[in-house]
This record gives sequence, C-alpha cells and structure tokens, in this order.
Amino acid sequence: MVTRKITDGINNHISKNYILYIISLACIFLGILSGMYSVKHMGDVYKSELTNYLSSFTDFLINKNVDYKRVLFQTISNNIPFMICIWFFGMTIIGVPLILLMNIVKGYTLGFTISFIVNSIGSKGIAVSLLGILPQNLFYLPCIVIASAISMEFSLHFLRERTNRRYRDTLASRIVSYSLCYIVVIFVMVIGFFFEAYVTPNILKFFIV
Repeated sequence: MVTRKITDGINNHISKNYILYIISLACIFLGILSGMYSVKHMGDVYKSELTNYLSSFTDFLINKNVDYKRVLFQTISNNIPFMICIWFFGMTIIGVPLILLMNIVKGYTLGFTISFIVNSIGSKGIAVSLLGILPQNLFYLPCIVIASAISMEFSLHFLRERTNRRYRDTLASRIVSYSLCYIVVIFVMVIGFFFEAYVTPNILKFFIV
C-alpha cells in the first residue's frame, strides 16, 4: 500500500512537471557528453597522471582486501552532500539554475569516468563501465532527476508566491513536506549505496584481474 502511494505520487508529480524532468535529464546528458569530450581532448600529461592513479587503484584492488564499510562511508559522503545541496537550492529564489548546474556536474563526472576507463583499458573498460559503474547509477540518476524536479518546483512556487505576495500555507509546513519527499528519494538511493560498496568492488576486481 505504501509503495503504491509513493508510485502514484511520483507518477502524478511527473505528469504535472514533465518539463522540469526533461530539462533535468537534458542537463545530465549534456554533462555526460561534456565529460566524454574533455577526456578525448585532454592533454597527455593529465592523461598520464590519471592513468597512473587508475593503475594504483587496480593494484590496490588486486593485492588488498576491500574494506566494504569504508567504501560504503565514502559512497555516502560522495552522494549525500550532493543531494543536500540540491535540497537547499530548492529553498532559494535562484534555485533552478543552481540545481541544473548540479545536474551538469553529476553528468560530467559520470561521462568523464566512463570515457576515461574505456580509453585507458580498452574493451575491459566497456565491461567495467556497464557492470561496475552503470548499475548503481540506475538508482542514482533517477533519484537525482526526481529530487531536482521536486526542488525546482518548490523554488518556482516560492518565487511565484514571493512575487505575488500570496502564501497558501505556512513556510514551515511546506518545507517539512518538501523534505519528506527528499527522505523518500534518499531511501531509494541507499540501495545504490550498498550495491556500490559491496558489489561493485568485486565486479571491478573480477574484470581487472
């Protein structure tokens, strides 16, 4: 019953704000393309430094046992501050462009990582990208898009109310409702956190070895 209510709520929100979802997706894809382009035109010195870093990382995976709790903590620390920033920007008047910038940054990071791995280790890089990077991002990216759309909607409503000086509800109640939506989204992201921490290292180790 709870799952159905959440699903219905998401579907209803998408139908009302589909333009925001399209814009968010477009910014992520723009970031991915930019990340791939930057790897293609990166200088040899930077490529060499990143290749050395990748080599040291693969050596670590091969020769040492993975501290899964540490990886989980690192995964959380990489993603939760990002989500908090989007949540915070949604409560500002100029939140929309900042949220879209965050989407571009996320896409850029993903595109850069995938492109660099493929360029560095060839055909193995494709397998590593598909099985070691893509799975957790199947949780992350939809959650980021949903969170971004929720935040942009909140920011636009806030701006509209400030402009028209009409406030339907108290600010506190709206922030609570807005934050609860975020908590639901982050709970879904937690699945990706555990996958990235406990499954991805073993996938990477399998293909790298």
